[in-house]
Amino acid sequence: MTEPFFVAAAWYNEGSNGKEGNALRLWEETVAAITLPSPEVAEQVARRWDALHVGNGTVGALRDMVVQYAAVVGEVLPEIPKKRMIIAAADHGVAVHQLSAYPIDTTVEMTKNYLISKGAGANALADYAGAAMTVVDAGIRVDLDAPGLRKCKIAYGTQDMSVGPAMTREQAMEAVEIGIRIVTEHIEAGDRVFTVGEMGISNTTSAAAIIGAFGRWTAEEVTGRGTNISDERLRRKIEIVNRALEVNRPDPTDGLDVLAKVGGFEFGVIAGVILGAAAHGALVIIDGFNTTACAHIAKAIAPASRHYVMASHLSAEQAHRRALAALDAKAYVDLSFRLGEASGASVQMRMLDHALSIYAGCLTTAEMETLKGGATC
Repeated sequence: MTEPFFVAAAWYNEGSNGKEGNALRLWEETVAAITLPSPEVAEQVARRWDALHVGNGTVGALRDMVVQYAAVVGEVLPEIPKKRMIIAAADHGVAVHQLSAYPIDTTVEMTKNYLISKGAGANALADYAGAAMTVVDAGIRVDLDAPGLRKCKIAYGTQDMSVGPAMTREQAMEAVEIGIRIVTEHIEAGDRVFTVGEMGISNTTSAAAIIGAFGRWTAEEVTGRGTNISDERLRRKIEIVNRALEVNRPDPTDGLDVLAKVGGFEFGVIAGVILGAAAHGALVIIDGFNTTACAHIAKAIAPASRHYVMASHLSAEQAHRRALAALDAKAYVDLSFRLGEASGASVQMRMLDHALSIYAGCLTTAEMETLKGGATC
């Protein structure tokens, strides 16, 4: 039997980076509360899955989804979970260089779409996945009123990371703590699986710098076309990412340093969602390249948090595959998406439901024998 991915040699004590003593900040308390998912549950679920009476075939990667989710929530027979999509929106100072195919105002307009018309792709996919939606203003460059918007503005966009840090370290901590508070609130209300998405023009530029910093890769290796920009814009984007890394020299051993120097407010919120979910035994399904960068920030802050992250699709960004590999995660599908906004994660969320249904609905071979010819699934 193939070992569950938690139970193999990688299942070692990846301790937290929290401080000892009094007056811990929320993010430090959260990190200190993160433990590894249950290896015992993972082993039991893997054994039961391998004994399912599914005929001569196999349902492959669906097994991995169920083993991971069951270990995260600590249940051998978990039910279909209550789900939520969290989209964090913020603007980026680096957008002044016009590196995106879309204008800066798109951040505002798309955030309105989520909450007023409710007709964006993210809305449709949240409905498809059976997930409620939370939209967070973490740093949109204007004040925005929209029904249901979580107003958590840290500043009116970040600074231009090509000339200095995108934000202060204090702002980075604030962003992470916003994500922790929001996800904790939803977990207390019964949500157990979260998809995360981001909205912010030029945020793939920031994600490239983040992944470059953690992987010690060059700007050329990590910078992609984002919203399918032209060759000329791609050349400028590579120059800006390279400049941001040279000017700021983010420390890959310090997740908050990387976030502060080349990140975005929405990246910090999503990293906080991952940390909060890990501290409370919930699963986060990341989306594409940008949210993979957020998972790297969370991992640098609390290494064990990566076990609470499930990858979804392989985005069209050139460095996404290597970024997932560095996270020790794998994409389940390749849809050639260039959308973000938790789009691929929503598909994965529904796939997890299907996998859990098969796991709960099928009998093991031993159970079938006791039924003496009962129906198979």
